[in-house]
Amino acid sequence: MTLGEQRVQRSFNPSANPMVEGLKIKYADIIDTLESMKTGTNARAISLAQTEAETSCMYAVKALFI
Repeated sequence: MTLGEQRVQRSFNPSANPMVEGLKIKYADIIDTLESMKTGTNARAISLAQTEAETSCMYAVKALFI
């Protein structure tokens, strides 16, 4: 499992909703792309961007069920 897949908990989808799966794949890809951009000088900014992407994924998935 990639870092992005771990952070968006890609394997957790009890409803087997295809929209949830699609969102998690896209957000995991964003997190992984950010990870590949990380250097010593931008590590803090990349980490913050990854956390915000993870939070955004959580709310996007939640929005499907309210």
